Amino acid sequence: MSELSVISGKSSENLAKELSKKIKANFVKSEIRVFADGESKITLIGKLSKKKSIVVQSIYPPVDTNLVQALSLITKAKENSSEVVVVIPYMGYARQDREFLSGEIVTMKVLGKLFKGAGASKIIVVDIHSVMGLNYFKIKTKNITAIPDLVRYFKKLRLENPLVVSPDQGGKERARQFAKEFNLDYIALEKIRDRKTGTVKIK
Repeated sequence: MSELSVISGKSSENLAKELSKKIKANFVKSEIRVFADGESKITLIGKLSKKKSIVVQSIYPPVDTNLVQALSLITKAKENSSEVVVVIPYMGYARQDREFLSGEIVTMKVLGKLFKGAGASKIIVVDIHSVMGLNYFKIKTKNITAIPDLVRYFKKLRLENPLVVSPDQGGKERARQFAKEFNLDYIALEKIRDRKTGTVKIK
């Protein structure tokens, strides 16, 4: 049996399958049954490694459902494997990395405790909204970028006179890096968010 197993969350099944082939690991599928009240019952299909498991699960909408499923997968993996690495292509709640208004909960701080408590040894995210939120995780973390892969993809399209646009100032540096690969111009819009209502204006 392989010393590695890749556990697929429902939100990232194809990615997990491709990853398991790439690194020659055991592929472990998650079978999910949803009860009438919305609860998820998860069963893992496949052999878990005693040494190292990699859980792959995006935390995009429905965010809370995918989050609880991710934590459940990590907990089960830790029962069998001495090391659990979690790959999160999209990290929900990354915008909530500080207290903007008095009384607000910094949800990334909560997630840091939850992932460690569930048994995660390391978290890998992709182009997270704000790397500041990873400071709340008292385990190893790594933010990787998909820009090189996006560059390869868009070069094949041979677009005429494209313009690289960042939807806000936070993404300006990513837009700059991407545009540099094509020797293109780029712009960054200004996003204004109402801290009470959450309404966003772009200008």
